[in-house]
Amino acid sequence: MRLSEISKKEVLDANTGEKLGMPGSADLVIKKETGRIESLVLPSSPAYPFRKRTKEWVIPWENIQRIGEDFVIIDTAHLKKIPERSE
Repeated sequence: MRLSEISKKEVLDANTGEKLGMPGSADLVIKKETGRIESLVLPSSPAYPFRKRTKEWVIPWENIQRIGEDFVIIDTAHLKKIPERSE
């Protein structure tokens, strides 16, 4: 599966069943030394793709319970909202 495909799936909270929205874009954090995926990074407001994002959701890879045909199901118990990355 490609990262662009994950970006088109709706994100669901496994704890509440709440629909958290469509990410629109996503990034992966990959550990340089091992090549393993550490987390999935999603914008908090994908509805405005041309605006500067002020926050992002960082979802540790182990909190992603399932990536299905239409949904990404996540455990939100340990989610963190972080300031935008500086690149």
